Amino acid sequence: MSQSKQVFEVTREAARDLSDYQYHAMKIDTSNQIDYVDTSSAGAGIGILQNKPEAEGQEAEVRVLGTSLMYVDGNSINIGVEDMLGSNSNYHGVKVDADKDQYFAIALEASSADGDLIEVLLLGGPHYISAT
Repeated sequence: MSQSKQVFEVTREAARDLSDYQYHAMKIDTSNQIDYVDTSSAGAGIGILQNKPEAEGQEAEVRVLGTSLMYVDGNSINIGVEDMLGSNSNYHGVKVDADKDQYFAIALEASSADGDLIEVLLLGGPHYISAT
């Protein structure tokens, strides 16, 4: 039995050549363009790039809600199913769990290596861990 998946994507111009960043973390920059994002450096992750725009100004499609593939780094801190994910300086998904860490996805598969491509659930924009 086939299952339909509901997804939501936004399309904007690419801020640069993003052809090497398909399935990496993205943001909308101050010029209203799509660019890669490191959420550990206070960038607001909105989703994951689905296509490969080869130059500034080309159409960039970012999935913001639903499921997507994402390159992750589970090397230093292993990623488990249901872990909250932000992004690092390589724009790969990384496990976050400290107070005020930003996340925008949840892992649907585990990873213990850098460069793994796993399925994630996108949450429709940035969320923040809060200590209770």
